[in-house]
Formats: sequence, structure tokens, C-alpha cells
Amino acid sequence: MNRNYEVDSARRLLGMTKKGTAEDAKKKHRKLAKIWHPDVNKSKEAHDKMQALNRAYAFLMKEEFGILDPWDDYNRLWWRQYGNDPIGGNCYPEESTAGKNKKEKITEKNI
Repeated sequence: MNRNYEVDSARRLLGMTKKGTAEDAKKKHRKLAKIWHPDVNKSKEAHDKMQALNRAYAFLMKEEFGILDPWDDYNRLWWRQYGNDPIGGNCYPEESTAGKNKKEKITEKNI
């Protein structure tokens, strides 16, 4: 298929204009996800519609806006919140156990 046709159909599915930005795509996807998510909408076509929305959103973010992983913000937030984010800088290396086995003797000189 033609790339322009795929971009246009993804934009139509999300209800975006041709001049929409990545932020608009994110807002539209969230709005439609609140309507079509299978946990909220119990109709039979909700699952298929949600999959189509996710594919269209991921395609637009990658092809049109150049964002490789649209869910990267969520993953980064999770890593920042719970630690060990090697890119963000809050990576906590494993603690060394070499010095923990030695117990300091308490003597009169130490007090």
C-alpha cells in the first residue's frame, strides 16, 4: 500500500486533521481508548476497534512524527518511579557484599 494512504487512513481512524501534531494524536488516542477499551465497552467489536486504534496510533507516531516507541514515555515514567533507569541516571548498582561480613569490634579505644 501507499504510505500516504496508510497515514491518511490512520489519521481518519483517530479523527485527526492533516495538520494534527503528535500531541493531538496522543489526545485523540486517549479519548478513543476511554470509549473503546474492552474493559469499559462490553460490545463484541470493542476489542478489534481498540487493536485498530493502537495500530493506527503506533503507525502515526513512528512514520509521521518520528517517535519510535509511543509508549516510551510510560516506560520511562515507570523506570524513573521505581529506579534502575540506565538512561535517566538513577541506576542503583548492586551493593557490594565484600565489606559487610567484617564486624567491627567495640573496644574501649573506639568509644
